[in-house]
Amino acid sequence: MEDDDGLARLVAHQLRLAGFRVHGRIEPHSLISDAERDRSALFILDLILREVDGLELCRRIRAHQSLRGIPILILTARTTSEDLKRTLDGGADIYSAKPFTSLA
Repeated sequence: MEDDDGLARLVAHQLRLAGFRVHGRIEPHSLISDAERDRSALFILDLILREVDGLELCRRIRAHQSLRGIPILILTARTTSEDLKRTLDGGADIYSAKPFTSLA
């Protein structure tokens, strides 16, 4: 989930080029059921979202038995050491700061 539509399209495009099947924007209220149904391999979340805090979504995923083993990448403009600590303590596996450079 990414709040910037252009960046979301760029990331999805790069993942598709790499051979991944990408689900577009998923609504926070249906994230758990959609991920269970489609057996997601990775979650990419922003911390700053319109509907709900990305860290809260991360915690929801980690609390759900069938999803807790799926890696979570946080892609965010929040770059303080406290943001990094909160994110990793909240259950994220990978933390990456925006902006970033696409190599493809």
